[in-house]
Amino acid sequence: MTARRWLWGWILLLCFLVTPGCYYFRLAAEPLQKSRIVTVRPADEVFALVKNLLMKDGYVIAEEDPKNHLLLTELRHISTRAGGVTLPEGGRLYYHRLRVAVDGGEEGAAVELESRDLEIRSRYVYEEGGKVLSFMKRYPYDHYPSMFDLSTVSVEMGRMRRYLESTLGEGGANGK
Repeated sequence: MTARRWLWGWILLLCFLVTPGCYYFRLAAEPLQKSRIVTVRPADEVFALVKNLLMKDGYVIAEEDPKNHLLLTELRHISTRAGGVTLPEGGRLYYHRLRVAVDGGEEGAAVELESRDLEIRSRYVYEEGGKVLSFMKRYPYDHYPSMFDLSTVSVEMGRMRRYLESTLGEGGANGK
């Protein structure tokens, strides 16, 4: 009998050690990572350049504060997770807003990239009264953190960082 309890004890301990690494067991939203790029270019020049690069990449600027060097984009589709038994037809469409803050002066600038308003959109199809109907459901990250695989956000943030660094690097970019 003690051997059986010992075995169950080890199984439970193993479960407690393994499950925190799985995003399905996330109970609260974790802060999303920020990315920082430092350059020797003047802040005003960097702000204008970053704004143009974002629009060239397909981001739409929703809010702009040139005085404080802040940009906020509209929601943009960044990834689709499809396949598997539990995902709806069409998959989970990941959207986010990109917030960009440029800090500094004439001697150089730092660009901070941050993912905001992360959400999943999924389309569901059902039959009612002989008709096939569908609806779109939105899942904000703050309310449904266990649904999100944050690696999709990391991939997009890494892509944007490399994209901006490749241009800003001509003026001496570095940072994390």
